Amino acid sequence: MSLEKAGISWSAKQLKNMIANGKIDFEHIVQRSYVWERKRKSALIESMILGYPIPPIFAKRSSEGKNAQYSIMDGKQRLSTVGQYLEDKFALTELPPVKYHDEADNAEHEVNISGMKFSELPEALQDSLNSTMFTVTYFDNLTKEEERELFKRLNAGKPLSTKSRLLASCNNIELLLDIGSHTMFEEMLTDKARDNKNEVSIVMKVWCMMNLPIEEASFESRAFNPLFETTTITDSQRTAMEEVFGLVSDTHSALIDKGETRIAKKLYTETHFVSLVPFFARAVENSVDADTLADWLVEFFTSDSGASVSEEYNVAAGNGSAKNSNIVIRHNALSESYEETIE
Repeated sequence: MSLEKAGISWSAKQLKNMIANGKIDFEHIVQRSYVWERKRKSALIESMILGYPIPPIFAKRSSEGKNAQYSIMDGKQRLSTVGQYLEDKFALTELPPVKYHDEADNAEHEVNISGMKFSELPEALQDSLNSTMFTVTYFDNLTKEEERELFKRLNAGKPLSTKSRLLASCNNIELLLDIGSHTMFEEMLTDKARDNKNEVSIVMKVWCMMNLPIEEASFESRAFNPLFETTTITDSQRTAMEEVFGLVSDTHSALIDKGETRIAKKLYTETHFVSLVPFFARAVENSVDADTLADWLVEFFTSDSGASVSEEYNVAAGNGSAKNSNIVIRHNALSESYEETIE
């Protein structure tokens, strides 16, 4: 059965208004955050001015008519660049002068457009940009499987990040994102990291540390990536993870209150955080409070010669930290310390 698709054209001015009115959604799950630098944005605007063709856009349409919204699957960088420039949000850079014909005086002109925002361009160039047309192919009634496969095919040959490929192949990305919306991740990750959906891989690592034997836990691609395609997280597993997140957040606050900001930062560093997850899970089960855990972390991570007082842990937290052998070494070092200090 073929995909339901249709074509449409948008002018740049129409595109700008659709973005402002929420008719265009750039937050498709597998999309990257805004990554183009100003030089590349400027090159796109120059191409529009000179009349070079712009690659087509691909989108998923939800509903029809006046309420239609288009979720961009391929073309986010192009469309967001155009919308930003027409809203005067950046100036062009590193471009040669351009020649253009002005119908107002029926004459040829040359202008140096570098350093110019949209409102500073000659009116003829503003009109040219506003009227530039974009070809859009949109799809209706996509299943999740079709959507994932479409993204892979649209991006075949492109230098996608490992994270983008994982997001595209994930069987239940919506659930992972929902779990990753816990307030702990707002404290732990920067806005840019959340835009890049870093919480998704962290949630999956937490699941591994809480549900796999430590001898099987590996974050190397060949072992870890297939989990995104096959793992089903149960309601009870989600609840257990959220209890751990809550205790981690409380412990982070306790460290801040004790003036231990350096240790608090280590707690929210991914390698340390993921390594600590099984011990926070044990603490939840045994009703160990945040203050007690904070004191343990201060004891374990206060060192002038490395990340922690354990040389084995320090080596295993460096290069190759994703290997199972190093995950096991970190786990054993933490286990020994936890049992001596808390249990």
